[in-house]
Amino acid sequence: MRVILASASPRRREILARVTWPFDVLPAEIDERRLGDEDPEAHVRRLARDKALRLSREHPGAWVLGADTVVAQGDDIFGKPVDDADACRMLARLAAASHLVLTGFAWARGGEVVHHDVSRSAVCFRELADGEIRDYVATGEPHDKAGAYAIQGGAARFVASVQGSVTGVIGLPLEGLEESARRLGIPEPVSPLPAEAVALRLRAVQGEVAARTVAAGRSPESCRLVAVTKGHPAALVQAAIAAGATDVGENYVQEGARKRAEVAQLGGAATTRWHFIGPLQTNKAALAVRSFDLFHAIDRLEVADALVRRATQIVSGLLQVNVARDPKKAGVAPEDVVAHVRRLAELRGFELRGLMTIGPLDADATATRRTFASLRQQVDDLRGMGYERVTELSMGMSDDYPEAIAEGATLVRLGTAIFGPRVRPAGAPA
Repeated sequence: MRVILASASPRRREILARVTWPFDVLPAEIDERRLGDEDPEAHVRRLARDKALRLSREHPGAWVLGADTVVAQGDDIFGKPVDDADACRMLARLAAASHLVLTGFAWARGGEVVHHDVSRSAVCFRELADGEIRDYVATGEPHDKAGAYAIQGGAARFVASVQGSVTGVIGLPLEGLEESARRLGIPEPVSPLPAEAVALRLRAVQGEVAARTVAAGRSPESCRLVAVTKGHPAALVQAAIAAGATDVGENYVQEGARKRAEVAQLGGAATTRWHFIGPLQTNKAALAVRSFDLFHAIDRLEVADALVRRATQIVSGLLQVNVARDPKKAGVAPEDVVAHVRRLAELRGFELRGLMTIGPLDADATATRRTFASLRQQVDDLRGMGYERVTELSMGMSDDYPEAIAEGATLVRLGTAIFGPRVRPAGAPA
């Protein structure tokens, strides 16, 4: 079944790759002038519908997605700036004030719109100096952006708060788009994904993580994405690295060691940081210390000691905490964290960088946030006790990373969101 994106926006292409693959990109040329009686929401909804309809009539057998984004203050609409001066004027208007980002999207098939919606996100900018506005505009980033800014880009430092869909501010509301696609029967991406799709999804997730971090009141650099490559071939890992992945995570020592060597042969960046995120057996310590830069799941002093005895440099790791008290998960109990931290601090050759946890399965967002908030509080408590190097919070995976970022995650471990589901080998048990 053919899917067409009726937009040339790179951001929409990246986000749509997380919902369906493959698809064609055929920008729809329509009259985007505002009608006299249109309020901003009606305007952006009409543009999305018109774009979808335009191509659906030409390709009646395809699913066509039309979309448009505007920034609005009251009844005023801020589209894409016509030049640098226009961009400066827009940003000066948005400074020290709130505005709405409205993103309309519409699915059409057979020359008819079958679903349409508008996401609404309230964004507030801090006060901006004229010089920093000019410096930002000079980067060229605002040129093709509604309202003359990109929340996932250089304008992240302008944002004081965001309420509503973060990906809607970027260009497509992922949550509403996924729900409508499932309901309409639009095909999901099928693994294994090609390198092109992995690269698009990686950039989409990077942009979303940065934007969600800004929405949580932090700088976008304060949360790093760890691309979890378990079960995926080295060629796709290299595709993600080439697209901008700087941190890669593996669950198994031998698979990770082999894959790191294969990626190096493919020309992978030597600066890529490799994270071991699974449980570690002490008999694999020698290979592990040669293959990984940070260990996320230290749950016993014996593991840290085995790594240190086989290392030629300082070993960096995180203490895994079983915050949810799930008997199926590893990790120390929350009440035992301080005792374990004290013992690890005395281990010569080991540097404790922070804490790690796995969110509760089948929990709602509120319960998940409580789990992550509890781990954040433990890091705060440890720093108050003098453990100032304990700064990392590794929490959040593909199903719960929004809640983790909202509660202060500095490392999120995402695999499916980037690479899609792992392909089960023939004959493997279900």
